[in-house]
Amino acid sequence: MKEKGRIVNGGMGGFLCPPSHPTYSQHVETDLNRRPEYHGGMSLETAIDCDWLDNATRAVARTILNSWKRPALESPEVQEWILQVLGYFKGCYCRGDGAEPEDWHAANLAINPENRTVDEHAGVHLIRKYYPEFTPSEEHFQQAYWGSK
Repeated sequence: MKEKGRIVNGGMGGFLCPPSHPTYSQHVETDLNRRPEYHGGMSLETAIDCDWLDNATRAVARTILNSWKRPALESPEVQEWILQVLGYFKGCYCRGDGAEPEDWHAANLAINPENRTVDEHAGVHLIRKYYPEFTPSEEHFQQAYWGSK
């Protein structure tokens, strides 16, 4: 039997998501039969692929994510987000061919390898998850940073 979940206010798991993404404001609460302080939780993105979570909750999470209106790629807030993501993943490249999701897990990334392309950069890969049309410039990489300016 699948576990019941519910969508609640409060973000979870989205610190690298683009501006205004629903993971900043909502997540799925689980373990609803326990006392509230012992409830579990997961991000909306995790919930949609969670096979032990009930289908109705997964469908609501998918609807929320699909209804998100992404800001324009050229908008200042998205351009700033791009610099942050590239800075966070500075020097991180896929070791494998990138075909499997596991190829992009942090433990499987190569740091500062030689002869890598921008398509193999972990930050570019994440940005393209939300903005497939993104093509980084050299200026993007030069201005990239993580944290405060």
